[in-house]
Amino acid sequence: MRLHLVIYSIIISTATGVSAFVQWQCGDYVSCKSASSSSSSTMALHARTPVGPMARLKKLQDPKEYNRVVEEKMKRSKMTREEAEADYNQFLENPPFYYALEKKEEYYKSMGYKDIFEGMIGEAEKQGKGDEMRERIAKFRLESKIKAATVLIIAIVGFFWVQTIYNADPEHFLKGGLPDYSRRG
Repeated sequence: MRLHLVIYSIIISTATGVSAFVQWQCGDYVSCKSASSSSSSTMALHARTPVGPMARLKKLQDPKEYNRVVEEKMKRSKMTREEAEADYNQFLENPPFYYALEKKEEYYKSMGYKDIFEGMIGEAEKQGKGDEMRERIAKFRLESKIKAATVLIIAIVGFFWVQTIYNADPEHFLKGGLPDYSRRG
C-alpha cells in the first residue's frame, strides 16, 4: 500500500509541475529584458545563482562563443558581466521554453503584477482585450487540467495492470537477463 502512495504522489507532483503558458506581448526578448532589468533585486538574485553542469560544459567546450554571447548580452541589455553570465547560464540550464516563461514572469512582476496570468490580463485590459485574454487563460487552464488528469489516469491504470500481472504469477514476473540457450541440446 505504501508503494501505491509513493508512486501516486510522484505522479501528481510531476503532472502538476508541467503546465505552463507563454504569450510574448513585448515583441522580443531584449525589450522584455530591458523593461525587467530595472529590478535590481531580481538581477542580484540571478547573479548569486550557482553555475550548473550545462553552463560549465558550454564554457569549457567553447569559451570564445560563451564570452561572445555574454559580451553581446552586456551591450544589448546594459548589464554587468556577472548579471549577463548569470542570465546566460540560466538560459543554458533551462530549456528555452521554461526560460522564456521565467523571463515573462519576471517582466510582469517588475510591472507590479502578482503573476504571469494577472499580468497578461492587466496588459490586455489596457488594450481593451481583457475578456478575450481571460477566456484564453480559462481555456488553457481547463486543457491543462484535462491533460494532467489523462496522464494520471493512464499512469494509475498502467500501474494496476502491471500489479495484476505480478499478482497472477509473482515468480516469473520480469525475470531479467538473457535466455539460457545452453540447455538446448
